[in-house]
Amino acid sequence: MQKRRMKLRGRIVIVALFTLAGALLAQQGSNNPTDQQLQQKRAQEVASGFVVPVPAAGTPMRPVQRVSRAKFGVVGPFPLTFKDLDALVYPGLSLQERQVLLEGMTFFTTPHTAAEGAGPVANQPFCMGCHENAAEAIPGAGILGSEPCPAGSSCLSDVSRAARSTPTNFKFTALDPATGGGRAPDHLDAINDTGKTAAFTLMGDFSASLNVLDPLDGSFVNPVTHVSQSFGGLVQHMRPSVPECLADIIPPIEIDANLVGVPDANNIFPSGFRRTVGERAGPPYIGRGLMEAVPNDDIIANEDPTDIKRHRSSLGNFGPAMGCTGDCIAGRHNEVPAKGGFVGGIGRFGLRANGVEILQFVAGGLQGELGFTSLLNNAEINLPSIDNSRPGCADPTGDPEVHLSTPFSERNFLRNTAPPEFGDALLHVLRSARPDHHQAKGNLESKVQRGAELFGIDLVAFANRMIPGRMPQSGDDGLEQHAINQNDRKLNCAGCHTPIQRTGASPADVGAEQMSNVWAPIFSDLLMHAMPDIDAERFSERPRDPLVIARWSEARDRQDDHNNSASEDDKHGDRNHLFRTFDLSRNMADDVFSNQQGTANGRDFRTAPLMGLGRVGPPFLHDARVYLSRLTVDSTPAGTVTTNSWQTNAPLVVRTIDDAIRAAIELHDLPAPDDEHTPRIAGAGCPVPPASETSNVAYGASPKDVICPRYDSAVSKTNRGEAREVIRRFHALSPEDQQALIEFLKQL
Repeated sequence: MQKRRMKLRGRIVIVALFTLAGALLAQQGSNNPTDQQLQQKRAQEVASGFVVPVPAAGTPMRPVQRVSRAKFGVVGPFPLTFKDLDALVYPGLSLQERQVLLEGMTFFTTPHTAAEGAGPVANQPFCMGCHENAAEAIPGAGILGSEPCPAGSSCLSDVSRAARSTPTNFKFTALDPATGGGRAPDHLDAINDTGKTAAFTLMGDFSASLNVLDPLDGSFVNPVTHVSQSFGGLVQHMRPSVPECLADIIPPIEIDANLVGVPDANNIFPSGFRRTVGERAGPPYIGRGLMEAVPNDDIIANEDPTDIKRHRSSLGNFGPAMGCTGDCIAGRHNEVPAKGGFVGGIGRFGLRANGVEILQFVAGGLQGELGFTSLLNNAEINLPSIDNSRPGCADPTGDPEVHLSTPFSERNFLRNTAPPEFGDALLHVLRSARPDHHQAKGNLESKVQRGAELFGIDLVAFANRMIPGRMPQSGDDGLEQHAINQNDRKLNCAGCHTPIQRTGASPADVGAEQMSNVWAPIFSDLLMHAMPDIDAERFSERPRDPLVIARWSEARDRQDDHNNSASEDDKHGDRNHLFRTFDLSRNMADDVFSNQQGTANGRDFRTAPLMGLGRVGPPFLHDARVYLSRLTVDSTPAGTVTTNSWQTNAPLVVRTIDDAIRAAIELHDLPAPDDEHTPRIAGAGCPVPPASETSNVAYGASPKDVICPRYDSAVSKTNRGEAREVIRRFHALSPEDQQALIEFLKQL
């Protein structure tokens, strides 16, 4: 492991190499199976590639097993132990199979130190560091971590998301002048300090004309300047395990050879490159083994790269008026090249579908996030000297620090992490004699049923595939296999968030029986889709500085599901508030890619699987920007605007799980253009920076035309996301119907 020598407050501190060299003598992991055995296994996997065939005709299919909702994710303190597997993995796994998962689960949930070999290449002290949202959960609504957990536990595990309490202030994380290093976003103040999040920062120099990213790790030679630059790579490592090492910086423009001269209006320099910076957040690792077992041909069959497919909807057809050939949804798969010992093919993992297999992400986190080498990748990441004032901080290069048994066991653990059972209301609908027969109005079941219909689900087909014994013996060939309602898709959320995927033969060597030939409620097509784009923010040299907009929050009880008590604010009769909200950027595009970019571009993100959404809760989206944290919910919550049939761009302050889901839906597209239904209250209207606000982003003379363009404008037709017809339909719904959709999503 190589660790840098850093200058800290005017003096150079030398890492104690003898201590670290001694630590390298003992590899982490059981070495059972041995490294040699697993190398042979890996060679066979790479040689055979990665293709899941469609099940043969007549193959019996069954509902996938799911973990009891009340039990799901309720685990003890770190590191997790054998008994915690009951709350995470398929109930049908044998004792022997569970034992094979234990090493990976323990490593995932154990903090690691420099004495073990972990080095300056770190964003968190352990894998679990990127999955900590349950520790900030708001009480109520059945969200994991909001109810009592075992003593000493926050119910954190691989099924948690990355935490966020505020936006990140890149003015402070990029470079600390006092030390010459960067700063981790661990400080709650996002105006005068870094902000607080477990998301991590990616950076590089991008050329649109070449469609290439220089990851600043020394691997790229600029074709214009012929210079190769090594600034430590595209990940900003923020929490080094070695105390003497500084966090990485985002290299200033002034020392970047790609960015010499005067940039144009889009921050493109004469070399054709511009700086691009983005954030990524660890998703919940739920049902990844199911995603891995979806047949390749099934993924391809759902593509529509030229947007020629249409669908039936009773909620109106806005596609042609919004510049679409079909329904605006043009999903395509990411074709990922074979590289670095990992197989190529159809990407299905990662926020941009840039991974074909789970092991790619296990190995990437092991080395690129924690700083451990293994025989999967034994090349030390050398974090070099940035300039004369910041010498490198390095460890001696030694043998692999982790036996292959650890990453292979971790792969088994992630593969076998099951989805939770649905909520009671949805189960009641699905178990009824006629799932499509309308429930009595006013109860939760009727709202959930209505929400599922609005989503675009055929409830009979869904019940047949999710409830054991419901599928007729002769099958239901007249119904769509993905449980999408072909007669009336209504909103057509199901056009991307495919409710049901069938699996073929799982490639797993542990737990394959649980994941093979099952119906899985993945709620994703595993394809890439273009998201909304605000060019001014996408082309800025750093993400937008945190923006505070005062927003009025209407009366909304925050109830605790267990004791049914109102919030403290409500008890005191103070139910309406003006909040200083951190505005949620509506831009969802950046041009930061790993070396496994494949065919993705800066607006493309893979459809997020919705398995367990209502149990895991926020933060939502690829960078966790839609946050809901007990640390800031009553002071500086997230905020944006929302539209329904009554109001256009009304204030939306994220203070409940319902608010967070609504905000995540809204961010699938740019806001509606203001009209006569826009209320005249604080925080309403197109969310543009106030005139008094200084910003690092230049929106031009008319920012409303950029952020909230008219539907018939050229900007609207090119910069709105693929979900623009879906969201326009959502905006036309009554508040009651919008809430019904939210109630359904909370049951997943």
